[in-house]
Amino acid sequence: MVKEENKPFAKTLGQLLKRGRYERGMTQAEFAWTIHMSEEGYGMIERGKRIPSALTLNSIHNNTGISIDRIFQEIDRIEKEKKLKED
Repeated sequence: MVKEENKPFAKTLGQLLKRGRYERGMTQAEFAWTIHMSEEGYGMIERGKRIPSALTLNSIHNNTGISIDRIFQEIDRIEKEKKLKED
């Protein structure tokens, strides 16, 4: 499970991956199969209940074209937008 202080990151990452999956017209099962994960395990990542390992992020990149740089740039952008809304 995700530590409390890491929950915003995990949730944002999950939302980004879900959006990327939708853009590719894939189900969770199809996406999970593509990156060699169980559907349940991948679903936990999308829901922000689990943070993927570096190897899983690499598999996501290699099998879907979603770059790791894009993931972290998008997370940074989303987090900045959230902070602006809070202020």
